[in-house]
Amino acid sequence: MGGYVAGIKRYTDFTGRSRRSEYWGFVLVNALIFTVVAVLALTAGRDAEAGTYTTFGWVLVIALSFYGLVLLVPAIAIQFRRYQDIGWNGALSIIGWFIPLLTLVVACIPGNEGPNKYGPDPKA
Repeated sequence: MGGYVAGIKRYTDFTGRSRRSEYWGFVLVNALIFTVVAVLALTAGRDAEAGTYTTFGWVLVIALSFYGLVLLVPAIAIQFRRYQDIGWNGALSIIGWFIPLLTLVVACIPGNEGPNKYGPDPKA
């Protein structure tokens, strides 16, 4: 949960570095929230007989869409900082949007020990 909070606090900070724990905390909490709300929308918010969404279902879908839009900039920023933690230019994260395996690899690689050109070691 600490990674999620740290990611939200630095939501527009594209400088510096983010540790793996901060990145994964942010990603996993958001995945959990999206999964729970999507399951609620598909089960509790659906009228099985009519085959349509109820008002509750539409509210959940709209809320989930709004939540995703709100988290767009923080998600890009934390991914940018994660690339910088391993010593790569954060702008390379754009390539990761088209090659998700690259982002997965970057998310799993330990960051550079000590300071690098993007800032001090966040572990220190």
